[in-house]
Amino acid sequence: MLPCAASGRRPLAKDPGLHCPFTSIAGLLDGPVEEMARHLDLLVPDALRRLFGLPEPGRWGNQAAGVHRWSPGPRPGTLRVEVWPAPEGEDPALALDLADHQFGKLEAAWIALNDVEQPRYDLDRDARGGPIPLGSIERNLAEERRALADGLAPNQVRPGLRMFRPLIRCLEEFAVCLGADTLNVVPLAYHNAIQYERYGFTYASEEVELEEIHRRFQPGGDLRARMDGSTPFRLPAMGGTVRGRSWAIHDGILGRRWVPPPMYKFTERDFHTCTFPGAVW
Repeated sequence: MLPCAASGRRPLAKDPGLHCPFTSIAGLLDGPVEEMARHLDLLVPDALRRLFGLPEPGRWGNQAAGVHRWSPGPRPGTLRVEVWPAPEGEDPALALDLADHQFGKLEAAWIALNDVEQPRYDLDRDARGGPIPLGSIERNLAEERRALADGLAPNQVRPGLRMFRPLIRCLEEFAVCLGADTLNVVPLAYHNAIQYERYGFTYASEEVELEEIHRRFQPGGDLRARMDGSTPFRLPAMGGTVRGRSWAIHDGILGRRWVPPPMYKFTERDFHTCTFPGAVW
């Protein structure tokens, strides 16, 4: 079972030697490169460094090369951060899209951890190899079936690294360093929302909707009835698991597209939201 987070305050292990002169992503982008590099190092879990033998501190560069990469996002106050253990590979092991949020909060709009030594599943590419934009109605069904059979979830192009909890802690450290007391995230699929619950996040306003989805997947519910095997993503047994529900929702079982419910947590404090009691992955 996947335990829901326990509420309470958890002190962060702050680096007393790190001076934090910035209060926003925008300020960080405008600051000295050396200071930015020190702050970006906060975002890399120690376990990731050890696994791939990455240098510390990282050699961060604003370029499409090297192991440690950053670039300004498409809007002011946004930042892309990537770690490429194999710089010539297809995917980074760590990818983050960070943004200044209203009222001094920090938003992580995209979080990805990839085991780049494992096979790739081209969920984000069409049959001709062209890109499928995230959130598009276009799908690569052959690759999705392969990913489903091998235990992956929607939007997951490689197996993960089982480092999500330490990564969230790193994001909290980074937020605190910028003076932000709240970390906002965007769960791009159902399983992401349940995962974020597990790591102490709660919903801005959509908790009742997630509870309703859980109720509808229970025996006798309309979503459980639709798990009729009509597609590989709607096998009856999948209605009782987080990953199975996420694939079914991705497959359109709600009758509409998944709309990411905004979620947040306070730094150094976990909520105990749990919309899928006794969840099994």
